[in-house]
Amino acid sequence: MVRYELMGYKSFEEYINDFMKTLMPSNKTYDFFVDWKRVKERVKRYIKEISILNSLTKVKNNERIKLLKEIFMNYPETIPVIPLMLAIDNNSVTILEITDKISFIKHVFERRVLSEDELDNLIEFCQKTGLLNIFDEIQDLYAYILGVEVGKDSNARKNRSGEIFQGLVELLIKNIITSIGLENKIRLKTEQDVRRYGLNIRRRNKKVDFVLIDRGRLRAIIECNFYNVPGSKPIEVASAYVDFNNMLRKKNVIFIWITDGPAWLKMKNDIVQAAMEIDYVLNLKLAEKHLPKIFLQNFEIQSPGLGS
Repeated sequence: MVRYELMGYKSFEEYINDFMKTLMPSNKTYDFFVDWKRVKERVKRYIKEISILNSLTKVKNNERIKLLKEIFMNYPETIPVIPLMLAIDNNSVTILEITDKISFIKHVFERRVLSEDELDNLIEFCQKTGLLNIFDEIQDLYAYILGVEVGKDSNARKNRSGEIFQGLVELLIKNIITSIGLENKIRLKTEQDVRRYGLNIRRRNKKVDFVLIDRGRLRAIIECNFYNVPGSKPIEVASAYVDFNNMLRKKNVIFIWITDGPAWLKMKNDIVQAAMEIDYVLNLKLAEKHLPKIFLQNFEIQSPGLGS
């Protein structure tokens, strides 16, 4: 069970109530929505090639195949732009064709001189995917591809959400270590830095977020996650952390789970069950309030004015 008494609570219920009422409503910063630098850099790499292909907007549909063929023949550097237009991340794609039999055709979008058959296959790919029809609807290929990249970048929001919260937790830990005068005794490290301590600290083949070293000893592991919406993922993570906590406890390593977000308001029972099994479950506000005491108690270090 969560060590609520160490944190100054009179009961488990008092701790849970404090946890629930101090959850962050959001972790979305202004740069959460689109990584504009990444999007623009990806498109600008092909700005000359995009300009060449943009000429397809100036001709009628029945003339477009002939022009595209000429472009591919004379400017093979335009070929890598094709997957960008279709939101494909790879430079090749294998297509399943179903006629009277099943067959597979691999298309490679690399800058190279194409044979006649390769050229015909690439043109056919552009026709059958509807790529040529796009030029009936747009006036600026650069703007279109920029929009495609913005759409793809939205898929990275989940990662950015985690990175934003992880950054907040890292800053908090460093500030606390400094504020209690332990910066020369406690080291905040990554997983790679502590493999020499001979402890397998991976959780389901995933790297842990933070580890704390106290005078050469691996003493604590901190994991952090932020959940905006409820679902099966937080439940799965909570269950995994229960097992992880038990494993680390046997090795005299403390486990601290810092989790936050409005999802827990609709999943109170799940966080309660986790807190019944894990020694330290905190949100960011509680971490700010209680981590100094947790560090000092578990690392057995005296700090002036704060006690042990």
